[in-house]
Amino acid sequence: MKIIILDFTDGKVKIINNISENLQIEEIEDILIDKYNLKLSNIQFMIVPELEIETLN
Repeated sequence: MKIIILDFTDGKVKIINNISENLQIEEIEDILIDKYNLKLSNIQFMIVPELEIETLN
């Protein structure tokens, strides 16, 4: 599983690879806060099995 993060603090899209499928949302939020120093109020995130990027023109 992967986490795609929209970080409004610096305007970047961030991706975390190899997240366990067994984690609960609260555990993922704790990882984002403790390990990556992100503020939940400044990000949006989603969990996806695979990453496919599509560019819209």
